[in-house]
Amino acid sequence: MTRSRGRLAFAVLLFIVGLAIFVDDLHDFLPGMEWLHWMPDFNPIYILGFHLQHLYIGGLIMLVALIMAAYA
Repeated sequence: MTRSRGRLAFAVLLFIVGLAIFVDDLHDFLPGMEWLHWMPDFNPIYILGFHLQHLYIGGLIMLVALIMAAYA
């Protein structure tokens, strides 16, 4: 496996992890999606007054993974 293929594989795995975290928090926004909730609840993180939840953390991880895949 070449170095760029390894980076691409890591980016794909990271995207899948981000997607799993993102999907976990959809139960807060879509009715009837409680079955998607598999991660334990945690107190949200506040950064400059912004309420950071699983949904946003998953989205950020997916964004980083897409950027990594673009440069792989």
